Amino acid sequence: MRVALVLLAGALLPHSTVRAQLAITEMMSSALTTNIDQTLSTNHSDFWELTNFGSNTVDLTRYRFTDSTHSPFALVPAGAPPLFIQPSESIVFVRSNITHTEAQFRTWWGSCVGPNVQIRFFKNPGFSHNGDGIRVYDSMTNLVDSVDFGPATFGVSFVYDTVTGEFGALSVLGQGGACRAATAADVGSPGVNTGPIPLRIVQQPTNLAVCLGLDATFNVLAVGMPRPRYQWFFNDAAIPGENDASLTIFGATLANAGSYRVVITNGLSIAQSASVLLSVSTNLAAVSFFTLPVNVTVVTNRTARFSVSVCAYPAARLQWFSNGVAVADATNQMLLIRNCALESSGAEICVRAANSLGTNTACAHLYVTTKPDLRFTEVQAYPYTACNAHHDWFEVTNFGTNAVDLLGYHFSDQPTLAGASVVTQPMVVQPGESVVFAKNPVASIFVDWWGADQLPPGLKIFPYGGFSLGRTGDALYLWDASAELFDELIDSISFAGVTNGASLQFDYDLFPFGAYSVPGEYGAFRATECGDIGSPGYTTNPPPRFVSISKEVDGAHLKWRAVEGRTYQLGYTEDPQSSDWKPLGITTATNSVPVITDPGANNGSNRFYHLLQLP
Repeated sequence: MRVALVLLAGALLPHSTVRAQLAITEMMSSALTTNIDQTLSTNHSDFWELTNFGSNTVDLTRYRFTDSTHSPFALVPAGAPPLFIQPSESIVFVRSNITHTEAQFRTWWGSCVGPNVQIRFFKNPGFSHNGDGIRVYDSMTNLVDSVDFGPATFGVSFVYDTVTGEFGALSVLGQGGACRAATAADVGSPGVNTGPIPLRIVQQPTNLAVCLGLDATFNVLAVGMPRPRYQWFFNDAAIPGENDASLTIFGATLANAGSYRVVITNGLSIAQSASVLLSVSTNLAAVSFFTLPVNVTVVTNRTARFSVSVCAYPAARLQWFSNGVAVADATNQMLLIRNCALESSGAEICVRAANSLGTNTACAHLYVTTKPDLRFTEVQAYPYTACNAHHDWFEVTNFGTNAVDLLGYHFSDQPTLAGASVVTQPMVVQPGESVVFAKNPVASIFVDWWGADQLPPGLKIFPYGGFSLGRTGDALYLWDASAELFDELIDSISFAGVTNGASLQFDYDLFPFGAYSVPGEYGAFRATECGDIGSPGYTTNPPPRFVSISKEVDGAHLKWRAVEGRTYQLGYTEDPQSSDWKPLGITTATNSVPVITDPGANNGSNRFYHLLQLP
């Protein structure tokens, strides 16, 4: 999950100028620790830095800020003295959960922090080491600045790149004022930055030519510090609300043809892009499909959406059909079928597009299913990070009788569909199967962490970005691809604070969620790396299975997937048709993948083995 910081401001200059002059220039979300358990939980606080790159003093007293998930908090708490930021000054804001006083912060950083650096404290929010953001707003709730950052490197702060101004670079000892803290090995530069970066355009927008009715997108890339702000123009008139690095004209018409440019500012200087042209084709053209309708699967009583885009001149006339019957008033690029009934599953949905030069037709199918029985069955929000930077993950299990494709499903830790993460690849979950959603790492990293021999063969893993799970408690929500409202949930859970290194799951005897995983119970085992405890891919203890059999100098080494604490009997025979299995040994598993050696297996022998878990 990425983290963002946001500022709000009430100022002595016009708001637009003030907002452009202020910038978030540093943040530390994961300070080092010397805890005896080596868990790397912080023993110093989060901090972040705000810099005034302008030439005027700014009153910050009514500014507000937040992370990527919470509502804004006052930058200056009620009853605290007013706060002014001088030209070229950087102010450090420290979370008061561990570091409570200015003296403690200065002791932590020693000579790294100059005597004139202002240090202020805030109570909430905290920033996730797995990634987060900062947002700052003014007294009129205008966004002043925002940054997002990914997983933190313990003991190193985030700063801005000295070439582009992009936030998320790591502090490097001896560069840009970065030094080592006095009482820990943390590296940062609180109160110090590398100054402004000249505003410049590094990639200009280009001319576009599109068919009538299709979308057109212009892009520009600019760098600088303070960060660039954008305003797009059409035929020299500002386009209201178009303030991003890209501009999309949806369903371009002849009225959209013309000249476009973007003016970029950062409060210190102004840059203007080249003017580019949007041409909307009026060449005679028969109907051709730019995008085709695709098959749609929805849950009963939900709305199905089919869409198409067409290139044609004169403009195409559209008509949608269901099983060959024209749908009333369905003449637009999108077709909505509301309250889908189970008996309509399999319907052929077609669209006919026609102009004076010809007709073309494209079809897809509607599939309607009952609500799938998918459930969150495990969460790990606080893994051990002492040996590797592992991140949180959660598990979803199919308790139904039909396979479910999770493509297009939404999931979030917030009770809203807005901003929810989306499954972007096919992921078919069979009845009884569990799949894992892992924060940030690619699937191979997760497999190495938990051990390929210990995980279910072929475990499906979906790496995702976005939100992180809170150590002090959080929630998870799941919606299918057709959901439009929050209450169309497939499943949800909530949990309180968690313990480092242990996942939470259902207690299948009592059915509440939030029981800690215990090795040997409900499929739980110890991870290969770091020793975390969980049961990714399992909701019950799996049956024993051989993982590998290898012939070594001292005999055959037999490795099998076991349940920690259970007892196993191994046997062998030289004739697979025989029922005469000779005993090889009885052993109690002390881990999830025990190994036993058969010294009688040599280069001249041909042996077969069996494995039995004893009651």
